[in-house]
Amino acid sequence: MITYKSRFLRRAEVWFDNEPTETAGPVDWILYHLRSQPIPGAQSRSFYTLLINLTQSEEQLRSQLRDDTAYKIRRARDRDKIVCECCDSHDSGVLDKFQQMYNTFAEMKNLPALNRARFESLAATGVMDISSAKDPQGNVLVYHANYCDGRRATQLEMPSLYRSLPQSAARNFSGRANRYLTWSNILRYKAQGLQFFDFGGWHLGSDAEMLSINDFKRGFGGQVVREYQCEQVLTLKGRLVLYAAKLLEQAKPVLNEPALNPERGFPVQASVAMK
Repeated sequence: MITYKSRFLRRAEVWFDNEPTETAGPVDWILYHLRSQPIPGAQSRSFYTLLINLTQSEEQLRSQLRDDTAYKIRRARDRDKIVCECCDSHDSGVLDKFQQMYNTFAEMKNLPALNRARFESLAATGVMDISSAKDPQGNVLVYHANYCDGRRATQLEMPSLYRSLPQSAARNFSGRANRYLTWSNILRYKAQGLQFFDFGGWHLGSDAEMLSINDFKRGFGGQVVREYQCEQVLTLKGRLVLYAAKLLEQAKPVLNEPALNPERGFPVQASVAMK
């Protein structure tokens, strides 16, 4: 369980089927991510995501890659000379660079800026995993920020400057780097003994951009599963603030909500650029 203060509330997040911890102190609002069953007495809704079983052998995982995805991974590694690295999420300099790219990415997609307090809380509790894919000159093309416990890794944010690249060759280069970083993380998590890799959402609607993101994810195999997102408001202050926030949201269109974003209560399927 992580806790942090955001705007007017003291918030907590509980992931998977873990339970809240009393040592975290009083909170106004608890968000439960990716539960196998709804929380009794909490407001719940179903959430679909794509899950890869990491207990399979590497050969089995590789056999589930689509041909196009496997080719782009090999090309990123062998011809593009992309370098995938793990970053120290406790290093404020790493978070600064991640935040800079994320905020530029978010501005292009009309998304909120990074919640730095939330990311620092995730890093402090040891569940934030940040990795990057760099070109041969050492320039970061894409970051991945994943929530990881001893059993499962879930994609949170994957900012890149893909949309700002004017030439299709550069965008394709960045897209291959993104696939290679995803595959590198899958193999790394398997080696660490994790059981599942979760893409952080699956779109069930008809939005063309979201369906193209589904297509990116499906290139790695896996199974679509239904889980639950739950929220439990514990204080009167929490109820008042969240009610006011929802009224404000109803007054404006909300497009391309980032995956597992706790700022507006329930999350929606991932909407990062992954072509």
